[in-house]
Amino acid sequence: LLTLPELKALAKARGIKQLTNKPKEAICAAVLKGAKQRTVISFFRKTSDSEDSTKQRLDVLVREVTKLTGPLVRLSPLTAELFERLHLVFFRTPTFRGDDNPMKVAVLATIGQIRFPKYNVTRSHDLFASRDDVIQYRALLEVGSQMGELGSALVKETEKHKQGWEMFLEHRDMWERHIESLCEKTSAYSRSLTYSGNGDEVVAIEYWKRRFTPGSALAQIVERGAKFAANLKQFEDEECVLQSLLAQTAYRLGKRGDWYERLILLHSAHLRPKRIKSSKGDDKQTASALLRQALLTARDICIRALNDQHVGRLSLHSISRQMRALEAKLSFAEDQLYQHSRISLEWKSAPERTVYGVRINDRNRRGPSLWDGNDEVPCSVEQLALWRYQSLGYTGLHSENSMVTSLFSLLFWDVIFHPLPGTLDTEYQSQPLDMGNESFYFSRQTLIDQRLKEIVDGEFADIILANYDFGYGAECVGVSWDITCDQLLIVAKASTKLSKKINNIQDSGGY
Repeated sequence: LLTLPELKALAKARGIKQLTNKPKEAICAAVLKGAKQRTVISFFRKTSDSEDSTKQRLDVLVREVTKLTGPLVRLSPLTAELFERLHLVFFRTPTFRGDDNPMKVAVLATIGQIRFPKYNVTRSHDLFASRDDVIQYRALLEVGSQMGELGSALVKETEKHKQGWEMFLEHRDMWERHIESLCEKTSAYSRSLTYSGNGDEVVAIEYWKRRFTPGSALAQIVERGAKFAANLKQFEDEECVLQSLLAQTAYRLGKRGDWYERLILLHSAHLRPKRIKSSKGDDKQTASALLRQALLTARDICIRALNDQHVGRLSLHSISRQMRALEAKLSFAEDQLYQHSRISLEWKSAPERTVYGVRINDRNRRGPSLWDGNDEVPCSVEQLALWRYQSLGYTGLHSENSMVTSLFSLLFWDVIFHPLPGTLDTEYQSQPLDMGNESFYFSRQTLIDQRLKEIVDGEFADIILANYDFGYGAECVGVSWDITCDQLLIVAKASTKLSKKINNIQDSGGY
């Protein structure tokens, strides 16, 4: 409620120091912490709990805040919950208390502060099966959000990870019952995204719509449960959770490669017998046999992953390397090596360039490192590298990944905003609802393949120019308008295998 200057003034009046460069959230936390602590005088004064309670101290803080804000209105939690559900149904985006809600974006667009791309809105009316599904879906999303916050804690903060694991256990039976019900469904839920034929688009659209079902939110909870088990070193529990995720193909298909990779690592490193060298006699032979069996199990999982059509090419490369490493440990002969058309080992390494500079050591400084730059002006490491390239006659641009993502979105602008049922449900979208979903490619396969052919044929420059002029300034996913059209064209023309790079992006569902 308070502005940053007001918050700093309140904290200073309460004796809280070291406020420089601290974000608003940190100052709020410090003020609340100070309000809950007893003062030195109240500590030595003999008073009852009612006279010097935490509630009384917080009430004093509230009165101080309301002097700055003026009268406040407290919304009923039920009313707030109703509006959150309305936002979810209309904007298709879940919001939680304290987050910026999509209504703010809609207001900014209405008053002309931001602008969205032009496209045909194709509002769908069957995204949610029922009111009960909406309520359950949102409740499970909130649990997943809380687990995500707990999962971001450091590994050594075991209490938070234990709390997250307990949250998973509360929903494990629900997941198992849901998997059983999925096995009974033999229609849409059993159809694969990799089918070829005229039905691909329909299957893909039906698949991404599952993202708005309670089962999808439940799958996210289960996946995060596996992460908590890993952080707590409960490897057998983690293995069971991963197997349950891989047993279904209804949700989160794009994550299957990651699950296989982790499962392979579990069997090859964490679930195998340890300390074979210290064993003697029969114990050593038994331990060696168990180790070999663990490595064979890990190899079998590699083979299973290679035959899983839902595993993307990025994961295939890592899994192929894992399998060859396992076969080397098992001392397999050349004719015993598993052969498959999807084995991907040959990836060229990017050339390395080393830039040397003088770092400025400042113990009082926090944040990115500083270096002696051009004319001894302090600069970041990225600026130092750019100056070195400029001295060699190049022109550089520090853009992180925005150069590649901007090229992708501009080359596929009309494909991204192609009107498919239910993907462009409001006029306030910077991307279709299925962007980032595994179905993105399959629902637009004909359009994408045709565009890739045009790129190979050298027509990419005209496409970039046309879409840059058409959409300039609009809020489009991946596009940074700080990059000029000339810079984009230079990079595009220099990329001899542009279509292959773009193909790797769309293989991940867009981004």
